[in-house]
Amino acid sequence: MIPASRPNYSYRELKASLFHSPGVMEEFEGEMAAHFGVRHAITFPYGRSAMFTALKAIDRPGGEVIQPAYNCVVVAHASFLAGYNPVFVDTLPDSPNQDPEQMIDRTTSRTVAAIPTSIFGINFDAADLIEAMRRRNKGIIIFIDCCQCFDARWNGQMLAGCGDGAFLAFGIGKPMTSLYGGAFLTNRESLAQSVRRYRNATFTKRSGMRGVMRWLYFVASWTALSVPFVRFTDIMMNIDTPLRNYLMMLRARETICLPADNQTMMLPLEAAIGKEQLRRVSTFMGRRREIAAIYEREFEGLPEIQLLPWTEGSTYTIYSIRLKRPEDRVRILASLRKRGIQGSTILDYVIPGLDCYREKGYSPVPFSRAGYWAASVLNLPNHPSMTEKQVRTVVGAVREVIGGMYA
Repeated sequence: MIPASRPNYSYRELKASLFHSPGVMEEFEGEMAAHFGVRHAITFPYGRSAMFTALKAIDRPGGEVIQPAYNCVVVAHASFLAGYNPVFVDTLPDSPNQDPEQMIDRTTSRTVAAIPTSIFGINFDAADLIEAMRRRNKGIIIFIDCCQCFDARWNGQMLAGCGDGAFLAFGIGKPMTSLYGGAFLTNRESLAQSVRRYRNATFTKRSGMRGVMRWLYFVASWTALSVPFVRFTDIMMNIDTPLRNYLMMLRARETICLPADNQTMMLPLEAAIGKEQLRRVSTFMGRRREIAAIYEREFEGLPEIQLLPWTEGSTYTIYSIRLKRPEDRVRILASLRKRGIQGSTILDYVIPGLDCYREKGYSPVPFSRAGYWAASVLNLPNHPSMTEKQVRTVVGAVREVIGGMYA
């Protein structure tokens, strides 16, 4: 079984998780800031915790936060729970990223912040978008959601350095992992001070037992996604088990909530693992690009799928194709799984269409393009540990399943 995602651990991460300096958190923050070329990097237990805290820190509750309708739901959750009103925009017709013209049009005097997002690691012209939005509202705070794109660039400039701040997430399956965890990046001294002050005043340290449990999770996740066990893990994820229920709880789609430990500090062992991953992340991203290049070459010309607009500087964090017949997606995923390949649908919903947001008065009707993306995208394995044989296996299976289905 080739898993949809797999962290690229080594024994350096294992050693770091057991033996690290008392100042490992500050070291991780410093190295992260240097990697992104920003003045401040502040760690959190989740990427969504960073979003929640940054919005809390600017302290303008009741205002509007513009964001994509086709996005990870935790962005809207963090906005709402921080006291703001999410304002959604549709996608582009030919890209899963937000429509920049709609983001500009939605910018008013009520707008406090905007969170343009890179979906799947596809880059976009963040600097141009920011300039246009600020012409309509000089005081708008713009945070770039880089949780899926990490250090993606547009014309050589990192998206993470374009706005007032940026968010990162380090869960398993991200460009690099610290098991869980996230970060806020900024060059603005006053904003960094406000975010750090809020975090230090309201977040609590986790107990030693929580550290032990997280280390056991580290070992378990490494084992569960290793070659001998991944088939069993796949079975457990697809039936009603505690593992599946836990994963669905983390996604929190149908309830506006954040994790119970949202306001706790990142653990030292997570920072230690993150430090080791950060030193190798450029290699990770290079391998993702190599795999994606093979997919692009092999899938080009398949009439049943549409390739996404991966422009130079994108990171291919989640390699996706778009099916021209969305109604066949479930059958295609099942056929791939029978052939030992975990496909996935990371974003198969439109946030305003979820029940918890319908109850708040939102509707999916104005976001028809987002709805089509949610229904038609299929994600394929693209992680650095994939061998050439595995990549070729995925290519062959996709061509066989999709090509054979419409022959």
